[in-house]
Amino acid sequence: MKYAVLLPLFLLQMIVHAQSADTLTSIEKADDKLLLTIFLKHDQSMNLNEIEKIKTEQAFYENFPSEGISVVDWYVVMGIGQMVVLELPASKLRTVNVALEKTAWKAFKTEFYTTYNLYPIIEHKLKNKSKVTLDATPSSEKEDDKLLLTVFLKHDQSMTLNEIEKIRTDQGFYENLPPEGTSVVNWFVVMGLGQMVVLELPASKLAAVNLAIERTAWKAFTTEIYPTYNLYPFIENKLKNKSKVEY
Repeated sequence: MKYAVLLPLFLLQMIVHAQSADTLTSIEKADDKLLLTIFLKHDQSMNLNEIEKIKTEQAFYENFPSEGISVVDWYVVMGIGQMVVLELPASKLRTVNVALEKTAWKAFKTEFYTTYNLYPIIEHKLKNKSKVTLDATPSSEKEDDKLLLTVFLKHDQSMTLNEIEKIRTDQGFYENLPPEGTSVVNWFVVMGLGQMVVLELPASKLAAVNLAIERTAWKAFTTEIYPTYNLYPFIENKLKNKSKVEY
């Protein structure tokens, strides 16, 4: 009788454990996405019409991004070229590479960097937590015209992260960047480059951003700042795969 009571309880426990394991596995799989930052650098020996002709002939927009992959951001970073951030399963990494080799080479020189979203990790430290999602309206058509700015914060690898963090804390980095009146669009770590911050701001706040970086980021980082615009609304109609996600 004793074993007759215990057996059903044991079986129930095994079923619950199996369901929990299945649930955990599905959660891990659902969340197991890779961010990839891709720089598409123009060959300036050609003009834009010539580059666009090559992309069209090579079916760039029909094959990039590939199915199962989503665009996070697609910018023009002036002085660098196009910068695309993709979200994809790790299993699609080869697919991205092959698509660009077949359709982007000759038009662009490409660089790839694994990436992760830093903003959720540091949000609690920021005094100004303003964050925006870019809308689908081309910037040239907005009444309230804002400037996008891409800021690269490159670590000095002669220091440890703890030493860098101490400098940032001592200099009031998180209290001053982003300045009031500006908003974060994205704050990523681009592995191999450093931190990449995209800010939205009125042009009148450009000096404030620059001063905040000079006063609180220098010594901890080597900085590069590029005017930027959102290319995605201009090319979305050309893309076969229009899947897009927000961060």
